[in-house]
Amino acid sequence: MHLPKAITLRRASQVFFLLLFVGLFLSARFPLQKTVPPDLLLRLDPLAGVTAGMAARTLIASFWPALLVLLLAFLLGRSFCGWVCPLGACLDGWNRLLPHGKTRRGDHRWKYAILIGVLLLSFLSLQAAWLLDPLVIFTRTLTLVFYPLAAWGLGSLLEAGFAWTWIESPALFATDLFRGWFLPLAPFQTALLTVTLGMFLGLLLLDRFGRRYWCRNLCPLGAGLGLISRFSPFGRRVDGHSCTECSLCAEDCRMGAIEDDYERTRRGECILCLECAQTCPANGTTFAWGKPKARQEALDLGRRRLLGTLGAAVALGGVWRASLPDVKAAGGRIRPPGAVEEDRFLDLCLRCQQCVKACSSTGGCLQPAELESGWESAWTPVARMREGYCEYACTLCGEVCPSGAVKPLTEAAKKQKVIGLAWIDRSRCIPWVKGEDCIVCEEHCPVPDKAIIFRPGQVVLPDGLRDNVKIPYVDTTLCIGCGICETRCPIPGDAAIHVTSEGEQREI
Repeated sequence: MHLPKAITLRRASQVFFLLLFVGLFLSARFPLQKTVPPDLLLRLDPLAGVTAGMAARTLIASFWPALLVLLLAFLLGRSFCGWVCPLGACLDGWNRLLPHGKTRRGDHRWKYAILIGVLLLSFLSLQAAWLLDPLVIFTRTLTLVFYPLAAWGLGSLLEAGFAWTWIESPALFATDLFRGWFLPLAPFQTALLTVTLGMFLGLLLLDRFGRRYWCRNLCPLGAGLGLISRFSPFGRRVDGHSCTECSLCAEDCRMGAIEDDYERTRRGECILCLECAQTCPANGTTFAWGKPKARQEALDLGRRRLLGTLGAAVALGGVWRASLPDVKAAGGRIRPPGAVEEDRFLDLCLRCQQCVKACSSTGGCLQPAELESGWESAWTPVARMREGYCEYACTLCGEVCPSGAVKPLTEAAKKQKVIGLAWIDRSRCIPWVKGEDCIVCEEHCPVPDKAIIFRPGQVVLPDGLRDNVKIPYVDTTLCIGCGICETRCPIPGDAAIHVTSEGEQREI
């Protein structure tokens, strides 16, 4: 294939897969269309599958598509990084907008050391890939940053259109068109937006030290694919008779994959961008099948780097495990329906926020946890019932979870699944404090026989007088902890009815 056309094809491939994965991300909504799994991008991730499986001591069958990526790495080297990876496409796009020259800093061996550290933590039952896995980072940033900002921007624009009579009808039509599949049913505000945005911008700004700095020096997924790619039969070949040693190819290589003699190529680093072949003024560089003519440079991590990585992993694991959680916050930590037992949940959960995105199209109760329950629980999904509720007939969270941290449930099983228990704060509840009837919680309770019941009784008001009123109680045998009572409670600030994790039912 003519090289300019091949490079254009690679860029088109990057744009195509980026749009494909964004489209799949947006498809995680109610009602769910199962033509293509919305979590396909994460199921393609061998690092996520291996680390989650190691931490939970299990084989996660849903990650079978990742075998295709490993096969691709063996046949075509790290082409996934150069042609498919959405984070790589973002980095290339960022560099085209704000080019930082061709200077390269850093040491490519660090990513292999980081991979070893991540695997060691997984062996110690600490699933840490969520912090460094590029596909998880991309999905999490979409959910917590770009999607809510885009939804807010589009919603604000459409709302402004209602103020002008001559465009009110088009604005109403557009609102109906976007509602549900793009615009969430309610304003989507996420926890950790600033932190997640800062991490993503920091990753982009690393390119100031050279193009694809993250991919060259830090990415553990790239390291894993690089180890397999060293044995790939396809790669860069140089005609020694044509090469003038002008060094243009090495200077232009964003991955630093070309060695000092300009003929040898580290196939574990090359992402098949093909630009070195286009840069070569003597047309002496091609990409073809066959073993490289010269032996590749051996991968030597160095004893200090290896020992430092192992020590850092053990130290991080100790800090992670020994950090004191807030017991009070842990008691209010409500997991999605279908969540497995807590320790196993923490091992399996990728912190990808797929369930948070899906939940925004229904009740909108799921949010990423902050540090109230310790480092180990950070970014895991928790239900915040004051902001939203768990839709009675919704089973989305289990259907979009790629790792099995949240098991899929049938609608009938979901309606019976207890994720917590509501209790009434008598110091804030209107009937108890003001002696006035209020039936909001009972009206919204979705359980057919109603988990909120009323009994006639007397309450003592703050002035000492007694008043007859309908007093609300929670029927603990019927309450499933959906939280809509807390969401709809008309009391400003903290609700007069709260849901805790008491009585929760976890999957095995």
